[in-house]
Amino acid sequence: MQLNNYLEYLEKTVMAYSDKVKRHLVKQFIQHGIATKQTDTSGQLYIEGLETVDISEKTLSEQLVTCIHQSKRAGYALEKWEFLKDYKYSVIFTCDDFSSTLKRAKEILPLKDTYENDYLYTSFVKPVAYSMDGYYFLKFNLAYAAIHPLTQEEFLTKYPFLVVFHEKGELIEFRFDILKRVFLSDKKEPTIYSNLIAEMSDYFKEHFECDLIPLNLDFMVNVCKRDENVKLIAQSMKLPNGGNAQLDVGNHQEYILPFIGELRSLLNDNQAELEKVPDFREALEQFMFEMEEMSDYPWIELLWENEIKTRSNRVKFVFNYMNKSYCLIQYYYSNVLIGMERMNYVIEYIVNHRNDDTTQNE
Repeated sequence: MQLNNYLEYLEKTVMAYSDKVKRHLVKQFIQHGIATKQTDTSGQLYIEGLETVDISEKTLSEQLVTCIHQSKRAGYALEKWEFLKDYKYSVIFTCDDFSSTLKRAKEILPLKDTYENDYLYTSFVKPVAYSMDGYYFLKFNLAYAAIHPLTQEEFLTKYPFLVVFHEKGELIEFRFDILKRVFLSDKKEPTIYSNLIAEMSDYFKEHFECDLIPLNLDFMVNVCKRDENVKLIAQSMKLPNGGNAQLDVGNHQEYILPFIGELRSLLNDNQAELEKVPDFREALEQFMFEMEEMSDYPWIELLWENEIKTRSNRVKFVFNYMNKSYCLIQYYYSNVLIGMERMNYVIEYIVNHRNDDTTQNE
């Protein structure tokens, strides 16, 4: 793709980011000497020895656009940030020969001081690589364009689809974001993410001779029973009697699920009284067992608590997403947290606890 067209994609992509992300990017540009709001009385930039962009007296969006079009370093920084940012969704896989697959992936070398305009396609063709301790990344850049049917406004987006090799846990993870409806037809909208996952799985089979195996995350349903730092805050249940229930703790400070959690608390709080009526106690415990252990869970929401509540990590696990054998992990938006750290934390947690449940099949 021609560089001027690529920069238009980059600009319109960044303009669609939240103000939180825009402020973060501007802060990064300033910290790395790419941009400055500081000038002396003669109008010269203070930062010596670096080509910097003056973004003083500009709005937040104007600051980003100015940097993109006036500084190559800003473009490179944005492209690198796409490897390190947080994404909305992820899916985790294993494979039979992780080391061989990783070796093939590492044959794709990272770019150096080059825009990714020759790596922007409408399908998965050539990735861009990035390496850091314990992780190897492949980024596939997808180009989406659309015209608003009413306003005739042009929409462009550079949509990164990230493949993360977790060397410690020998896992392969797909990371991707929400794709706005304007880029999708009504027919494609319901299956867009499952289609992307299927296409990338096919890419692995063709280019890496690797069959990806979805990691079984069913054990996450019970993880909160063994770890008091993880709270089950919502779940969908298909009950043994054929009924359905959706439970949510709401604003409950103790994170007790309605009905099941509350009944479990009542049982624990009234053990002495229940011992006087053993048949009734046994019937209640049998009922609880059937509700909890014999139900299917289409999805659950877990909360990794932080003593600073705004930094807690809330994650949804959608099992058998779109009737497929993998689990879609959804990360909830945070006004404070930014970056891939919370995604890496959840994957590391899964790696460390995947063998805790004896019902987990390897």
